[in-house]
Amino acid sequence: MDTIRYITDDLSDVDTQELLKCLPNYFEPLGEGPKGVAFLNWRIDKHTALEEQFFNLGDGYFQAAVNLIDSCLKDGSSNSADILIFPIMFCTIHGIEVYLKGFNSQYKIYHGLQAGESVESKIDVTHNIRRLCEVAISLVKDKGDKDLMRELLFVKKFVDILYANTDDMTFARYSTDSKKQPHFYVQNDGNVTIDLYVLRQWIIRMSTILDNCTSFISWHIDEIMEWLYGSSIY
Repeated sequence: MDTIRYITDDLSDVDTQELLKCLPNYFEPLGEGPKGVAFLNWRIDKHTALEEQFFNLGDGYFQAAVNLIDSCLKDGSSNSADILIFPIMFCTIHGIEVYLKGFNSQYKIYHGLQAGESVESKIDVTHNIRRLCEVAISLVKDKGDKDLMRELLFVKKFVDILYANTDDMTFARYSTDSKKQPHFYVQNDGNVTIDLYVLRQWIIRMSTILDNCTSFISWHIDEIMEWLYGSSIY
């Protein structure tokens, strides 16, 4: 390009082949400092416990969902919500999944330490958020944690509403299922709608609940580990 252009410019007028020649590798920052740079291993690195990595990911997905909703509500005239609802729902569902996977592993570690046992991290491989939620509720019920149970039932209610419409969570990623059949909203003759104001409140409360529950258990684990090391048991 003969004219000096900046990475923050609108480059839509630049020929694709010209842009291909000069556009930098996005994994190589331009040296402008932390502004405009995302650090993949700032909150998720080798020193971060596996469960904490999942919680941080879950927080990111929930934030993304809320930010997308806010952008839709800010500019309701563009009807962007009609297509952005899919990444919104994907981020919400995946946020629940990674949070619950981390919680279920963390909770077992916590009660193993209480019993004087060493329990390794074990993340469930399932993508079934209903199953993950059932496991979480079963774990806290078995230990009589009524406060955690009351909070997790809120998450369960959201999942139940979702599964009342479909049990295939790929609906937010594809318009067809694994059998190449259209998802529920495609084959419905009437309008299938989601209230963004209501959904936003659900997501914010679920994010708060899961963050509080996991932070509570993390604090207890840290207390136990501090006592064990202080007692030279480990």
